[in-house]
Amino acid sequence: MYDEKLKQYAVQFALKEAGGRNAKALLALVDLNSITLSEDGTVEGLDIKQLKKEVPYLFEEDNKKMEGTGYHGTNKKIDKKSEMARQFQSALMRR
Repeated sequence: MYDEKLKQYAVQFALKEAGGRNAKALLALVDLNSITLSEDGTVEGLDIKQLKKEVPYLFEEDNKKMEGTGYHGTNKKIDKKSEMARQFQSALMRR
């Protein structure tokens, strides 16, 4: 009894670590009889890759964060009043 509960908790933890959204729903899809716990507590016999193929909606997406958006902004602040004054000044100088 104790070993079965420990196995369930270990499998739930492994599924959460793999990005599982709902560990209880994923646990229902796993055959606990084919899974063993090693001496150090690692789960053996759990095929997470196969689960991700079968029910990808129960796992978080492995999207890598984009490094940038492609927008090249400037760090300098533009004072609109001085910008308008500069444009007005250049317009007066044209005449």
